[in-house]
Amino acid sequence: MTRNGPRKPAEVVCGAAVMNNPGWTAAWTPPGRNEDGGDMSADNGYSRIEPAQVRAVVFDLGGVFLEGGPSNVRRFGERVGLPPATWSAISRELFVDGDAWDRVERGEAALDDFAAVLRERLRAEGVTIGHAQARDFMGSPGDRAAMPVRAEIVALCRALRERMPTALLTNNIAEWRDAWRRRMDVDALFDVVVDSSEVGMRKPEEGIYRIVEQRLGLPGEALLFVDDLGVNLKPARQLGWQTLKYVETAAVVQVLQSIVDAHPPRG
Repeated sequence: MTRNGPRKPAEVVCGAAVMNNPGWTAAWTPPGRNEDGGDMSADNGYSRIEPAQVRAVVFDLGGVFLEGGPSNVRRFGERVGLPPATWSAISRELFVDGDAWDRVERGEAALDDFAAVLRERLRAEGVTIGHAQARDFMGSPGDRAAMPVRAEIVALCRALRERMPTALLTNNIAEWRDAWRRRMDVDALFDVVVDSSEVGMRKPEEGIYRIVEQRLGLPGEALLFVDDLGVNLKPARQLGWQTLKYVETAAVVQVLQSIVDAHPPRG
């Protein structure tokens, strides 16, 4: 408790405290800003995470365990010869204002459907790409070069699971499921896996966070969520979760190690 009432759940932006500003996801975050609109140069907020209160850790997949993802999307426009402003506008149209990609992540449409929409939208800008190139706009979790695994995060996840439940909460698509599962020992790393394409909901929709709470059997106040997109952290924070925004590996490692140190191994 604080003098003014209950303590608000913390969000740490890989060491930088984030303002609770609304924002939009994505592929085109301006330099020096995070997806919530916060300034990433703010002083670090490690002390806001309360390790002893964490009873389970929830991880995102792409951008946390796997490098790439949104950064690959940012570079796609350049790869196909689009001016940055043009690709930014198209990205917002496809990923924020429209639901073409959302429907794939909910399992309501196929990756091929999205590739067709993307090709048509680029054709309107005078850029022609093949179907395979459109499907690969973000890269694939099965591509070790495009999306390498962060070994230090895997190691910390294992150490955490020796002490408490761990969960994976990922916006993902059915076409990639076998590829990323082959690269990670999912059963050894997580007690719970919530994949948007399997449950028909996606971050930042509140329902998918509720599923995590139900499957873990824990209230939001007991959870820490690690994600690389601020827009996905905000709903968790509103449900009482502590949140950690992944920007720099060393900063995230520091916070996760503090949680490991605060809890003895499970009997």
